[in-house]
Amino acid sequence: MKKRNDLQSAEQIPKLLKLLIYTISLASSKTTTALLGYIFSRPLRHKPHVREKEFISSSKKETHFIPSINKRIKTYELKGPHKKVLIVHGWSGRGSQLSSIATECNKKGFYVVSFDAPAHGGSSSYTTNVPEFVEAINFLNTTKGPFDYAIGHSFGGASIFNYCRKHREFKKIVVIGTQSKLSTYFKEFIKIMGLKEDYSKKIMTLFEKRVGEKILDYDPERFVRSILSTTLIIHCSDDNYVNFSSAVALRKELKNSELYKTTGLGHRKILGDKKTIDRLVEFLIKN
Repeated sequence: MKKRNDLQSAEQIPKLLKLLIYTISLASSKTTTALLGYIFSRPLRHKPHVREKEFISSSKKETHFIPSINKRIKTYELKGPHKKVLIVHGWSGRGSQLSSIATECNKKGFYVVSFDAPAHGGSSSYTTNVPEFVEAINFLNTTKGPFDYAIGHSFGGASIFNYCRKHREFKKIVVIGTQSKLSTYFKEFIKIMGLKEDYSKKIMTLFEKRVGEKILDYDPERFVRSILSTTLIIHCSDDNYVNFSSAVALRKELKNSELYKTTGLGHRKILGDKKTIDRLVEFLIKN
């Protein structure tokens, strides 16, 4: 099984840093919790793949300041005559990561907007969280929208659902490799860091104090039943980052949804798969 490439898995955190945090935990749980909260909320920045360069060069690029979170985000825009589509990448992703999907949607006439979420790609800051993803979506829907459709990968899909919970729904939603629960990552993070399980509760409490909501409130499977948007759930059966059971759980709770299952594409290769993209575009086009 391939190692996960996201900060939430903690697998790319140096062993020396893990040892340091463990040592600190023996002396001060408060300091340890603060350090864990910072590391957990800091995504990794990856350079764009060579296949993304054409999308980056051909798109209209802008930087926008979001007052509600005091951060700047970078946007990528492909203008078209038809309905507007917002694309939201996942944790440790970037706006150009879904370039193949954005390009194909634009070829069909869709007006496509993608963006680097806070602390990702060319946007500002080093840390972020779900509420900030939601605020970025809300800001863009107000300034660049309203968007008819929304496409989200992984954490981006969960953020779209939370945007719908807090603000308004889209006519259609596509989620790819998206988690049905976000709260589980706190426990997984602490386990990989080699610390006592009670630290997962401590960083959850830290998160809740910062955002004023319980982390469980952000678990899609707890609230998507109330979302009426027509939704396509795309998920690979051998996704090693987000288990296929998440797709099954979302399909069960979402009233107007369908599930498209792939094999052999994992968590990221699926974003460039032609057959999958064709299915996605077909879903957006049909009435």
